[in-house]
Amino acid sequence: MKRSLFIVLTLLGLGAALGLLALRDPGYVLLSWRLTSVEMSLWLAALLWLLSIAATVIALDLLLRLLGLSDWWRQFMSARRHRRSQHAFEEGTVQLERGEWKRAERLLLIAARLSARPLPVWLAAARAAARGQAWDRAEQYLVLAEENGNRLAVGLARARLLLAAGRWEQAAVHLAQLQARHGNDASVLRLRVEALTRLQRWGDLADVLPTLQSRGIVDDPNFAVLEKRANREVLTWLGQTAGRADRSYVSRRLRDYWAALPRRLRNDDELVAAYATELTRAGADDDAEALLAEALDQHWSNAGIDAYGRARSTRPEQALARAETWKQAHPSNPALMLALGRLCLQNHRWLDARHYFEAALALRKSPEAYAELIRLLTQLDDREAGRYVVESLGQINARLPDLPLP
Repeated sequence: MKRSLFIVLTLLGLGAALGLLALRDPGYVLLSWRLTSVEMSLWLAALLWLLSIAATVIALDLLLRLLGLSDWWRQFMSARRHRRSQHAFEEGTVQLERGEWKRAERLLLIAARLSARPLPVWLAAARAAARGQAWDRAEQYLVLAEENGNRLAVGLARARLLLAAGRWEQAAVHLAQLQARHGNDASVLRLRVEALTRLQRWGDLADVLPTLQSRGIVDDPNFAVLEKRANREVLTWLGQTAGRADRSYVSRRLRDYWAALPRRLRNDDELVAAYATELTRAGADDDAEALLAEALDQHWSNAGIDAYGRARSTRPEQALARAETWKQAHPSNPALMLALGRLCLQNHRWLDARHYFEAALALRKSPEAYAELIRLLTQLDDREAGRYVVESLGQINARLPDLPLP
């Protein structure tokens, strides 16, 4: 209504302006043909010219109708518009691939206005505008595309443009809305995983990934790595809240989250170790020790034995005894030797701890084994601590580049 009123007022204003101009200077036109001449004002001649054009168009239309050629004429004009649109679309696509963003956008805009089905053309125009950093125009083209076609396709195009522009937060919000409207569409889920990974929003990602896999649409070889990392990050985040909240509450949240994971993830060595580590952080050391003991009896892992050595069980004697049974199967495992040394510390068996730390260093010169041994020897006032400090620094120096020194 407002638009119609604005148009009417504009036309009235233009009419009034032209009327004033005609009164001020009516002009003069002389038409002469042989012995006949006609004189009139310029404005009257212009009006007659416009009326003649309108009459000609109406007459042609009536003639075409009488001769039964109106359908042919419409088809002819439609075909002409289609050819012009197709030519502009093809040329615009070529320019888009060549990186001529402005020229591509101009051609695609012409093609969209001539096309009877402009959805793909508007989408291409949006890409061209986005490549040229004209984000406002790209959004306008996407809005026009929504009016002419599949909203899901337009939503996916908008998400891809947002991701390409580095607007990951906007992309994540938009893709969440798309998922709510269109269900668990494969393309939506894949793009949402990309956005959440960029944002490192591991909690949301851990919720989306199982849905993606349950539908059998995962073809990314890095999916398993991404899924494990997402869940590991969530476990770490939950465990880190132990210092700011009640530990029993945090341990319950950890158990609930762990129980909700699929069995294949609960059987993963790295995730078991990560879960046990966070249980230890939350003060549930006995639960962590029992979980790791069962997991290590079934399948050995260095991550698991490392977490086992860090757990502060209320039954340290039993924990140490169980770990010592694993020496028969893994006598040359440096991670096991380091864990045994830590368990000996929990049992106040200082000499045995020193023996295991030295055994771990004999197998692998790790910074953690050096640190544990140096800390123990320092507390025992053993002069050997200095030797191990120098030796550990030598390991660090061995990795430094060969540079001139004073």
